[in-house]
Amino acid sequence: MYMIHNVIHNAGNGIKVGLAALALGFLAVCSFGGSTAGASSLEDRNRAVVLRYMEEVINGRQLHVLDEIMVADWIAHNPTEPNGRENLKELFRGMFKQFPEVYADVKRIIAEKDLVVVQSHYTGRKQDRGNDWAPGSGAVADIFRLKDGKIVEHWDVGQRPIPEKSVNGNTMFDGGALYNYRR
Repeated sequence: MYMIHNVIHNAGNGIKVGLAALALGFLAVCSFGGSTAGASSLEDRNRAVVLRYMEEVINGRQLHVLDEIMVADWIAHNPTEPNGRENLKELFRGMFKQFPEVYADVKRIIAEKDLVVVQSHYTGRKQDRGNDWAPGSGAVADIFRLKDGKIVEHWDVGQRPIPEKSVNGNTMFDGGALYNYRR
């Protein structure tokens, strides 16, 4: 702070105003960053829980992880998904039996307060991975609400199958490299 004061004191009037504004902006950013640390860590924790759901439950078939990351009476908003953690486990058992190689490739993940949104590319067979136009693949956006570090509610929307050709030349997943989960 002493150094900033000396620079401003020794500068001309026009430069003094600019430097003072710059210094105030710097101090505001520093103090703002410190005041949001709790919110950021909550969002980071929520993001980590949802990533466990995607990587360990969906991709790793470890249904026991649901006991750690999801409340027993969770609420589903997908009309094909039952409410309740035990019912979801049963649904997953059937899905994994029917599609033993189902895989969710997380493309983007966004966390804000108690919500986490994941955009994923689901494929039904290992050989389909990375092929945006593979038969049986789909683009899915999952929305999770968390409370006290556990998933309490879920919504999702999907496009299945992904069209073979795109009228705009873009895939469902390209672009926005800054926001890609796996950079």
